[in-house]
Order: sequence, then C-alpha cells, then structure tokens
Amino acid sequence: MNAACACGLLAVAVSTGAWAGDLAPSELGQPAAVQAAVQITARALVGQQNPQLQASVSQSGSDNSANLLQTGLDNQALVQQRGQGNEAGILQGGVGNRAAIDQQGALNTARIEQYGREGVARITQYGNGKSAAIIQR
Repeated sequence: MNAACACGLLAVAVSTGAWAGDLAPSELGQPAAVQAAVQITARALVGQQNPQLQASVSQSGSDNSANLLQTGLDNQALVQQRGQGNEAGILQGGVGNRAAIDQQGALNTARIEQYGREGVARITQYGNGKSAAIIQR
C-alpha cells in the first residue's frame, strides 16, 4: 500500500430540497500527516438549506467525525477536532445562532442543539473520554 492510499477522507455536503449550487458556504479542512501502513480517516457531514448559513469543519488525527445541520437564517457553526475517535454534532434552527465545538484528545463526544433566536453555545474539551451537550430552545 502506498502513502496515497493510506488516507481515506470523506466530506459530503447535503441539502434537502436544494440543488448543489444552492448550498450555503461551508469550509471543510482535514489535514493529515500520512505514514505508510497507517489508516487515517476523518468524516464530516454538512447540511444547510439557506445561503445565509455558515459552517466550518477542521479535523486532524484519525477516526474523528462531525455532523452539522443548519436551517433558519444567519446561523454559524464551527467544529475543530484534533486527536482520535472524537465525535461532534451541531443542529441549529431559528435566527442568528452561533455554535462552536473544539475538542483535543481521544474519544470525546460533543453535541449542541439550538432553536429560536440568537443562541450562543460553545463546547471546549481537552483530554480523553469527555462528553458534553448543550440544548437551548
């Protein structure tokens, strides 16, 4: 196996009821240092239904996953993960919500859900095996 095959990255942008050209701006960055015989994977799923929504995902390490789904207007979401086996999820509706998840370590889980107007939520986790959830309505 050569180094080019040792890295599997999957980034998918999904929107219900919209064409690919109708998706809101989003950024997916998944840098990975690839060494022979090392499987490095990162998964990000971003779904947005409005061009006034912004999402950014940055992952490094292995087996990290991020799922972002946004509806509404003027919402922003940011996920940054470094390490192994981390999971992040953000679901926002409403107007003017801001959410951010920053995780470093291994096997951390973070979830943010927001509905309504101008909710602000941030989860920061350093270490291993941590779990956090914020739900605002």
